[in-house]
Amino acid sequence: MLGRRQFSVWKLFVALGVPRRGVAQANTTSAPLRTHHKRTAFVGSESDKAYMLGFASGDLTAWQVSGTSVMVTSTTTHPAFVELFHQMFDGHGPVYQYPMYEEGKGYRWKVATRLDNSFRFLLTPRMQGLEWATDGGLLTHWLAGFTDSDGSIQISRAYNGVRMKLNLYNTNLELLVRLKDQIERLGFFPSGPYVTMPKGSSTPYGTYTKDLWNLPLQRTWEAQKLLRNLPVRHRERQELKRIIISISKGARWKDIAPVVREARRKVEEEVEDFAKVAENEYTSRHPEGSLLPRKDGQRAASKKR
Repeated sequence: MLGRRQFSVWKLFVALGVPRRGVAQANTTSAPLRTHHKRTAFVGSESDKAYMLGFASGDLTAWQVSGTSVMVTSTTTHPAFVELFHQMFDGHGPVYQYPMYEEGKGYRWKVATRLDNSFRFLLTPRMQGLEWATDGGLLTHWLAGFTDSDGSIQISRAYNGVRMKLNLYNTNLELLVRLKDQIERLGFFPSGPYVTMPKGSSTPYGTYTKDLWNLPLQRTWEAQKLLRNLPVRHRERQELKRIIISISKGARWKDIAPVVREARRKVEEEVEDFAKVAENEYTSRHPEGSLLPRKDGQRAASKKR
């Protein structure tokens, strides 16, 4: 307005005794005017909040990026995971999706969004979030989010019959021990937790810097009963849940196997195609990326997502 530099105006304010805002307050006040993307507040139910807290306890990173916003990010090779990320955050803030390359992991996608402070509950410590959901009678919603983020549903052969299993993974042993107690209160009895990938273990997706623990619910009909009431939202988990619910006692593997194998094939093809698109887009944006080594025939599937 004055055609002068900020420092000159600041000196004028000092000389005239005009009260001045601190930088933090100024940024907070002006943020709505500076942002190019509208952010809206969280308006979900308590069960939505419990689901998102469970999801955030797995493969999701959230932090306070400024005084007015929370950043949430994750990486994946599964289009179903990206769809779920959009379902949770579209309309609350811009969702960004871009390809990336990680040494030892290959090509994948990063998804990120910047949300307003009504989403600060995503910063809740894991144990505290689990306790809140349990106290509010929302454990199944928290567990559904945790399963979609950091779990897996398995359907396999057991002699001539069918085996169903729910695996819950995390590097936080204390969290899994506490979760086991809470699941037992629901009348289900998981085993473990057991170390499934010791610290330092190398996989096609990288090296573990901490022990990875698994809390498996491996009694077949117990797993089926829990999954029947688990409101999972991840498209791949929903399909496996649908198959599991359709299985009756006495079912033979030969009758179930074609459906299970077809579901696996679809996921593998989706993941392979999605990773290929990430590779093409990454190398087109980063010409030097075309020189990166490519392991032919290696499927870029993550262990869970």
